[in-house]
Amino acid sequence: MSIRLQRKTWNRVVAGTAALVCSLTIAGCTTPEEGGASGSELGVALPFKPVASLSPFSDDSVLNTRMGVAETLVTLDKEGKPTPWLAESWETVGDDTVVFKLRKDVKFHDGSAFNGEAVANSLQQAFQAASRPKGLGKVDLEFKATGEHEVTVKAAKADPILVQRFTDTGTVILSSAAYKGEAPSPKGTGTGPFELTDVNATEAKAKAFADYWGGTPKLEQLKVQFIEDGSARANAVRTAEVNLAQAVPLAQLGELSELENQSTLLPRGVYLHLNSKKGAFTDPKMRAAAVDAIKSDVIVEKIYEGHADKATGSIFNADATWAKDAKSANSTDGKAEANNKEIRLATWNERPELPEVASVIADQLRSAGFKVDVVVTDYDSLEQDLLEGKFDAVIASRNYQFGAADPVNFLSSDYTCEGSYNLSLYCNAEVDAAVDKALSIADTDKRYAEAANIGAMIVKDNAVVPLAFEHSMLSYKDVNSLNFDPFERRLITNETTR
Repeated sequence: MSIRLQRKTWNRVVAGTAALVCSLTIAGCTTPEEGGASGSELGVALPFKPVASLSPFSDDSVLNTRMGVAETLVTLDKEGKPTPWLAESWETVGDDTVVFKLRKDVKFHDGSAFNGEAVANSLQQAFQAASRPKGLGKVDLEFKATGEHEVTVKAAKADPILVQRFTDTGTVILSSAAYKGEAPSPKGTGTGPFELTDVNATEAKAKAFADYWGGTPKLEQLKVQFIEDGSARANAVRTAEVNLAQAVPLAQLGELSELENQSTLLPRGVYLHLNSKKGAFTDPKMRAAAVDAIKSDVIVEKIYEGHADKATGSIFNADATWAKDAKSANSTDGKAEANNKEIRLATWNERPELPEVASVIADQLRSAGFKVDVVVTDYDSLEQDLLEGKFDAVIASRNYQFGAADPVNFLSSDYTCEGSYNLSLYCNAEVDAAVDKALSIADTDKRYAEAANIGAMIVKDNAVVPLAFEHSMLSYKDVNSLNFDPFERRLITNETTR
């Protein structure tokens, strides 16, 4: 797999950060300095509130790995390649089976044994969950403990990304005690450097797990606040209520100039989805009129202030080596006149730049003759209406390497007739057939190149208008050895200090 993800820093980035050396084999990032007082507490502000008490079978799953509470068998290195985590190695057998060799020095927080039986049970629980982690896919999987520290996974048919499926944060390994309630709980049942002790809708607390397999954590406590309002997150880190805040509004960076501010390019796009099944944009000529009105460069320059990459007409960032050769662009052929056509445009406010993007896009569409009503609210209130296509257009921020980190699966989920997150309500038999074919490609370079080609088909059809590619933005003070993960799955490790 070859994915080029650039790391960009801005404001003052300390020398210790510049010298950061990440060692995934010991599940942490270290610096040359030992720095940080043992026994300290780290305060963190994150942008999304838990929706299911940190159940891994929900959108909360990434919070568990980001806080260092729970871990998967496999993780991703900065290039997007599967790399060992709780599994120290693996072997593929044929095209439908993988044998994971488990680390022998891992312990669950509740003291129960980390072994093949526990791991197979945890994976089985994830696979049979009503809200199965997306990375596990739809094909039947069988999980067996084939040794004290060995688990074998067999798919019902050939699966070229079988190993990669277990990088999905929904597949974190928990002890059997986690599954006794209605929903699995990582409280006291994970394997990470920090043991979750308390969680509610506004905060979570965790303590250092002294027997962590990667080494005793250098922090003693974590206190995580879930603050949806971007201005409130910025104020919390500015006033030292917390030591670190994620996703602060770019407009407030001037007030945070005394802090360290880190920007890391993500495989995350900002997209304008045009509803191709209901309303004004069922007409391809009207979609072309909207496309003609959009000037996305101003969004990168004015709203993201350069801390995002230009989309250049591609669903995938063209800096990725596998995407750069695809000729991708929206089409204005046969565009109609807007003639005061009424449209409803929606977005959510948890990501502070999205409402601003919506405002700019709405003005551009109005200038082209559309009559635009803008709806901005929290994501939970919007989700059902988004999926049912109750808006003519939606501005969304979406990671195109979520779940199993596979762009073909992203296209299957977001742009096929039966896709589970198809905000454009896009349905094209030619695209569906191309995605189905790509899902069977085992060679990573060919698989990803085909994803880029299919993406170009979708963009040409004006189902979506790529606007920008986001960076992960962290503001912090007196914090060392954070994990600047381009996939946003890891942040706090056993090596983190303050």
